[in-house]
Amino acid sequence: MTPIFKRVLLELKPHYKRLWIIGITGVLYSVAYSRLAIIIKDLQEGLQSGNKIEFLQLTLFTLGLAIIIAGSRYVHIFLMNYVAEIVVTQYRLKLQKKFMHLSVGFHNDFVTGSGGLLSRILNDIRVIQDGLRMVADFFREPLLAILLLGNLFYLNWRLTLSLMVVLPFVLYFLRQISRSLRKYVILGQENLERITLIIKESLDGLRTIQSFNLEKRMADKLTVETDVYLDIRKKVHARVELMGPITEFVATCLILFIFFHFSVEISKGVTTVGAVLAYITSLLMLNPPIKKLQESYVRIQETMVAAERVYSILDNNDVVIEHDVHNPFPTNWQTIEYKNVSFAYGNEQVLKNINLTIRRGEQLAFVGESGSGKSTLVNLLERFFEPKSGSILIDGINIQEIDLKDLRKNIALVSQDVFLFSDTIENNIWAGDLAKTKDRVEEVSRSANAHDFINKTSKAYLSTVGDRGNLLSGGEKQRISIARALFKDAPILIMDEATSALDSSSEIEVQKGLEKLMQGRTSLVIAHRLSTVQAADRIIVLKKGEIVETGKHSDLLSQKGEYHRFFTLQTTAFLS
Repeated sequence: MTPIFKRVLLELKPHYKRLWIIGITGVLYSVAYSRLAIIIKDLQEGLQSGNKIEFLQLTLFTLGLAIIIAGSRYVHIFLMNYVAEIVVTQYRLKLQKKFMHLSVGFHNDFVTGSGGLLSRILNDIRVIQDGLRMVADFFREPLLAILLLGNLFYLNWRLTLSLMVVLPFVLYFLRQISRSLRKYVILGQENLERITLIIKESLDGLRTIQSFNLEKRMADKLTVETDVYLDIRKKVHARVELMGPITEFVATCLILFIFFHFSVEISKGVTTVGAVLAYITSLLMLNPPIKKLQESYVRIQETMVAAERVYSILDNNDVVIEHDVHNPFPTNWQTIEYKNVSFAYGNEQVLKNINLTIRRGEQLAFVGESGSGKSTLVNLLERFFEPKSGSILIDGINIQEIDLKDLRKNIALVSQDVFLFSDTIENNIWAGDLAKTKDRVEEVSRSANAHDFINKTSKAYLSTVGDRGNLLSGGEKQRISIARALFKDAPILIMDEATSALDSSSEIEVQKGLEKLMQGRTSLVIAHRLSTVQAADRIIVLKKGEIVETGKHSDLLSQKGEYHRFFTLQTTAFLS
């Protein structure tokens, strides 16, 4: 048994009481079912003897066995399926929790992206569920096979022993098939992950796809991957189904041999018709458990592949590491200090030896070309990423030594790409701090300049926003995002391109909300539009991961440097 399969079985440990019932009912089923074959011999002999009382007793005994078989089989299969449902639900919960704790860097670097992770939580978990259902077979089928084999030895041990000669060859054949199966199962799961990715892209990028007439391209892309998947599954099914005909052919040859053997014995008067019927019945009844064990063997291969892929996520250590020291966020802090901070995505250096002190209540704006490191600089403050070198301090305390939840509780984020949950407007605003009551939802909505448009929706604050807020306009989503940040009431505010995707009319409405949001807070503003940062206390200009200029708007213009160049370019573009 492989370590991975052991881990899967350990997931069943909390359900040991149900497993006991599954095991007991499996044993009852196997014993009763195997006894039916011998009953055939007794019934035939009782009928032949003409003893009506004995025959009636055997008939009632057979009826009792049938009731035991039906009842035990129901409980056995029902409980195993239910336990499998519980276990895979726990797997899904663990995976979802792990996804939430894995670093932003992990999600950025994961080859097949969110579509691949969805495949793990849906497709791989489904395979594990199918595999867990087969656990019931291991309680039932091996014992049933042994008992039926015992019947054969009991009825004619010499004949049974001679039939056992073919068993090593059958087992060797099954082993060779299973080895080739594992390779194709792995390829199939990887391909299914790519298919899931394409389907998710098709849904997430629907507007772009339709706008650029990319429907055929996406359909062709999915067709190619689907064809590959079908080819892989064809190879899997070819190998799986090869087992059946070969074992059935072997079984047919054995049955012909058995009939020939018994015809000789009956002619000699060595055995009875009832014994022959019992032997043939036991042999035929042996076929289903053998097939089940074959199927279970295949399922195990698929389950181990799926489990390896699931545990590769669950065991991943690319998480935000909590320090042994859990300091609370400083209540009366005065400064945030970036001290010799450097950061790189892989081999690409993004920030180089950044030194920056931010005073409490200060409004800082970060400007620079795309890729200059603006967003990375503020992302490090929330520990979405960790510096490769250097440290970030709040009143001299390294943020890695501050409790992570407490750190993030004191930082509010308003970004360009607003994410709203598929829920009501009220609950999306309340998500700013679920520890608080909803009493302030309307108040902060008024401050965010959102109350009027919310009241115009069908159910006001109880209106749903749709998937990712697609029932609202960009400006409306952004104002709800501002209301959410106001509801959180954090002392530090990060605004990452909060108005860059809006039209002028929406920007004016959103800007009013942002002004209310920034009052009394330490604000870190990232913006391409320099018109939105001119009132900042300081403007930090970055170029290729380094701070090249610092100062107020008027001072930076007079220096005729990088900021002046940006401002001139934007002014010229606006006038033209």
